[in-house]
Amino acid sequence: MLFLLLTTAALCSLAAGAPQYGSVQCRTEYATLWDTEYKETETQVCTTEYEKVCKTETERLCRNTTRQECSTVYEKQCKTVYKNVCVEQYKTEYEPYTETECSTQYKFDCEYQWEGDGNNKVWAPIAGTCKKNPYETCKDVVKTKEKQVAHQVCNDVPEQKCVNVPKKECVAVPDQICTNQPIQKCKEVPRKNCKAVHKKVPVRISRKVPKKVCQHGH
Repeated sequence: MLFLLLTTAALCSLAAGAPQYGSVQCRTEYATLWDTEYKETETQVCTTEYEKVCKTETERLCRNTTRQECSTVYEKQCKTVYKNVCVEQYKTEYEPYTETECSTQYKFDCEYQWEGDGNNKVWAPIAGTCKKNPYETCKDVVKTKEKQVAHQVCNDVPEQKCVNVPKKECVAVPDQICTNQPIQKCKEVPRKNCKAVHKKVPVRISRKVPKKVCQHGH
């Protein structure tokens, strides 16, 4: 393919050197050529392997049991007694009394004149002469007044009399009996194992080459 491109470029060069009659126009363009190269690489490939590692340890082994534990407790013993308790209370009493109450009322006072004839004459108020005058009336009113009167009220009130009586109480409490025993414990320990791996890796590379493109005119 490369040889074909170079041959085409050479022919175009010859054509460019020949006498031009205006019928062919040429220009230079660039083409991208790809190729493959191999590059050596070295990588570390690691794997994890597990190895069983054991050791002897002393372990404390216990078994459950119970034991008696006693203590002195105090028990409260009570009895009811009655006590006469008096308190001062108040009751409401009503005391009568007389009070004079007055009220004001209004009425019209007018000047009068005879009107009518013969036996039909009557006293009639003269227009424009009436005046509104206050008249006060009073009367005695019986009322009551509230007052608080103290008096003693006594009752038998129950009361608790208590004493603390000692008493021994025992309970079973959990306990343990323990001994030291040898025991083997094992675990898987990871270990890393690595080695170098050589590879050839293909790498694509490109380069630009000039090419001449010609066009025939009319």
